[in-house]
Amino acid sequence: MVIHKEYALRRFCESPLKHEGCRELLEKICAAPAQLQRLVFVTTREYLPNTMVVSQLGSPGVPFELSLGSESEQLMLVNGGLLRKTQKTRDVCLTDPAQAWEALQSYWGLVHVQLVFQGDTPDWYQEIAVPNEAIPADQVPGFASFIREQIDLLLWGITLKARIDEALRRRDREQFHEAVRLYKEVVQSCFWEL
Repeated sequence: MVIHKEYALRRFCESPLKHEGCRELLEKICAAPAQLQRLVFVTTREYLPNTMVVSQLGSPGVPFELSLGSESEQLMLVNGGLLRKTQKTRDVCLTDPAQAWEALQSYWGLVHVQLVFQGDTPDWYQEIAVPNEAIPADQVPGFASFIREQIDLLLWGITLKARIDEALRRRDREQFHEAVRLYKEVVQSCFWEL
């Protein structure tokens, strides 16, 4: 397994990287078997704790980022309305590969690594990259953002219902018509029944 990880990192470094300091970091990791063993290559780092992303030149996304810690989203019912709360517990979030090496020296857990390629993902990477279990395999890319948008629409619908009730209570005809118009738009866009 260690040989495959080293091979993947060396093959990845054959192409130009967005941040040239990444090449030196990856070479240091290859030379340190203990560091190499802690790497878990993933297809996407969404919703995973302790992640590192490295991008080739010309690929989408950030050039480099090391994030040690976790991030989670929760929905809560507060005063009859839904509230989305994002909780981040990040000990380290670095964009400089030189600083990342120092942080990795004192970190002993697994690091989920996503390598971002300029073109199609090569077969050799697909063989070693594990699917992100935080995202169901049957979901297409972008599904998480679709769900977030739908939740935002649902929250907006709840807020508009409260505005409509308030406008009726106050007998504010203008606010009522505006809130109803917006509410109808939200209902048409939302896949959940409001």
